[in-house]
Amino acid sequence: MALADPPPDMPDHGLLILLPAAAGEAWRWWRIDDGELGQGHDYSPDEGAIWGELDDDAKVTALVPSDRAPVRVRPLNGMPVAQAVAAARLERGGELGEGWDGAGTHVATAASRSGDAVLVATVAAADMDVWLAELAAANLLPQAMVPAALVLPATAQPIAAELSGQPLIRTADAAFAGEPELVAALAENEPRVLEDRDLEDALLAAWRDPELNLRQGAYAPKRVSIFRLPDWLELARMAALAALLGFMILAVETTKLNWDASAREQAALAAAQKRFPAAVDLANAQTLAAAELARRGEGGGSFAAPASALLAAMRPIPSLKLRDLGYGSDGTLRFQAAAPTADEINKLLIALQQEGWQVTVPPSLAPDPTGATVAAITVRAP
Repeated sequence: MALADPPPDMPDHGLLILLPAAAGEAWRWWRIDDGELGQGHDYSPDEGAIWGELDDDAKVTALVPSDRAPVRVRPLNGMPVAQAVAAARLERGGELGEGWDGAGTHVATAASRSGDAVLVATVAAADMDVWLAELAAANLLPQAMVPAALVLPATAQPIAAELSGQPLIRTADAAFAGEPELVAALAENEPRVLEDRDLEDALLAAWRDPELNLRQGAYAPKRVSIFRLPDWLELARMAALAALLGFMILAVETTKLNWDASAREQAALAAAQKRFPAAVDLANAQTLAAAELARRGEGGGSFAAPASALLAAMRPIPSLKLRDLGYGSDGTLRFQAAAPTADEINKLLIALQQEGWQVTVPPSLAPDPTGATVAAITVRAP
């Protein structure tokens, strides 16, 4: 029996497992490398992974005993393939009775390779659970679980084989364990026995592209999101840890700076209270100090400083005149400036502001009876 070339994107390495017909018996396994079936070996669960290391993309297919998972072949009855597959599953469920899919029985369906029939397999849910648990204990997660009798090719004549002590037979209507009584009842003609070489080719074909996979419905392989892969989880943990450390460092530094600033403010306030006992905070102490300097005529709050700045700003504007000048105890210089136009007054204001003085002026300038533009302006130290 010749095998067709596999698709280029299909894995060419992995493992084929034959699960035993009875609990506690040895498994049978074959290693597939470069698309070739290796020699078969027996396996006991206490031997460990004697098949060696498997790559992440290695394909694992498990064959399950056909006496636990018999397969029936049903015609399409004129329906489209997808509709016939769904209908066959529901029909088989109806035969099993109410609640078949809730507990007890698992039904799997698939279109035949010829596309003119539907394969229907029935297996106990307890058996599926046990098989998956045994494979998981051996650190194996199969992508496909296949009734062993489906290894045999579909032919018009019944075909039989023995696979590691498990008799198998496939007819045009079913694939099941080849017990003599069943063979006599279901096979109209004497079955043809599959030769060893053809059986090896059939095993490789079943590993490459199984005709029916029991891992569907509730037992379908879980899809893994890229964001749930171990590498992403590790990166997420590292990012969260880095963010937490950064937050802790920022919180500690901020707390230290706040403590240092608070200590310096308390020291400055204590020093100011020695001279101004009425000061309750730094802003109040600054106001009291400015008033004291203004009273003495010293510092930035003295008359000389703003008056000197005003005269310096007026020097380049000969047309600007002072009509009034006064000085308050709060360090504010008040004066009235008169000029032929508002431009000269604006030049004065700009010059004072560029020197850093705080300047106030009425919102709008208006001429007086003489025609000159007059503005009441205040200047004080920042």
